[in-house]
Amino acid sequence: MDRDMDREPIQSPQQRDPADRDGGRRLHERVREGRHFYRLSPDERTTMYDVGRFRIATAKDLCELRYKGNESQMGADLRSLSAQGLVAEKTVWTGRDRETDTFFTLTKPGKKLLKSLHLGPSDQAIYAGFVKPAELRHDAAIYRMFHLEAAKIEQEGGRIRRVVLDFELKKKAYSPLAKAKALAPAEYVRRQEEIARDHGLRVVNGHITLPDLRIEYEDRHGVAAQIDLEVATDSYHGSHAAGKAAAGFKIYASSETAARLSRALEEREITADILSL
Repeated sequence: MDRDMDREPIQSPQQRDPADRDGGRRLHERVREGRHFYRLSPDERTTMYDVGRFRIATAKDLCELRYKGNESQMGADLRSLSAQGLVAEKTVWTGRDRETDTFFTLTKPGKKLLKSLHLGPSDQAIYAGFVKPAELRHDAAIYRMFHLEAAKIEQEGGRIRRVVLDFELKKKAYSPLAKAKALAPAEYVRRQEEIARDHGLRVVNGHITLPDLRIEYEDRHGVAAQIDLEVATDSYHGSHAAGKAAAGFKIYASSETAARLSRALEEREITADILSL
């Protein structure tokens, strides 16, 4: 950017356009990251943090869950973030007549800027970029699942600390496990169980089973707690759901998938609640 921008003063709230205010949430401030300058409102920072923690979110879910139905405000924020190169979007046909879903993710500059803002705990992982196009809808459903579960935690007096995606858990659990490959079978099994326990996980059918999402929080008494959640897709079989239930995960799915998997688990005499997204 133009080096003259280094000398451009940041406007005070009194100098800013009154139309740019909404209790301070819509008021934009100039932010520097490296050699680049951006203009962000508190709302836009929060939106970046929401998207960055979960990698992707749909426009529909952001509107409903982040903006409480205020589509015009969401659109303005996302257009501003997109114009500054901080978020990217992808529109995908749903498979139904003329219906599409729009997904948002941080760009690499967006991730770099967000990390420099130090929002949330220092150990909260931030993600950027689209991965595995075939899993877009599954991955986006994690954001909705989080909000449903977080509402229950907060209603009971809990406070969310951070969220952990399977990417992070896989790295933590599977990296030390790879070093155990040379062990004798019995010793490998013992080491596998040890690694699983170290990370609050379980071995099911010979594998360390990972949730889609872990929520770390403090309960109403300030005691550290966590809950592991899984999104069941339409392609889930009863055996797949049974393995996740055996790992102690709370499972969410679309209403149709939830009903089908609940019947499948009942046939296996497995008690597990599958909640509707």
